[in-house]
Amino acid sequence: MDREDNLFKPVDFLKEKNFVDACEFRTTEEQEVIIDQGSFSNDLYVIRSGRFVVSDSKGEEFVLAALGSGDVFGEMAFFKSGIRSATVTCVAPGELYVMSRESFRELHRSDPDLAIHVGCTLAGMLSDRLKHADSTLSLLADDSDLRQRYEIRRLMRELKRSIHELRDVGRPEE
Repeated sequence: MDREDNLFKPVDFLKEKNFVDACEFRTTEEQEVIIDQGSFSNDLYVIRSGRFVVSDSKGEEFVLAALGSGDVFGEMAFFKSGIRSATVTCVAPGELYVMSRESFRELHRSDPDLAIHVGCTLAGMLSDRLKHADSTLSLLADDSDLRQRYEIRRLMRELKRSIHELRDVGRPEE
């Protein structure tokens, strides 16, 4: 594929040998917690197989998303190191490719075109998720529960910040 002509066309992570080679392969078991809300990590996860749920456990558990083969999670903390905003649990045995920020930097050095394409794909995913959050927020606009609106706004700010910091991922840390 000529990546330059398809810069904004999503990359299929699982079909990019250099991407897969840069990742750590990991198997998961049912009910295994992959990411614990509130923990610190900056790894990116690409699902090869299995099923996973993303949930928010503030108060009572609330499922935010169900993910499967080809889906990605952990992208917010991948772009900006920090506390994980949700819990991700395996609900059917699976396989993951895990990319650390350092592995991404190495990919950027060895295959800069692919690294840029990966970054653009992740930015597109974040943009889609932000659009979904905007839609959800507009549905809740008439809702009187201020806590829910506050949380959605906070998540939107985090997504916007992550998109803005996408440009910093390929740069070496000082």
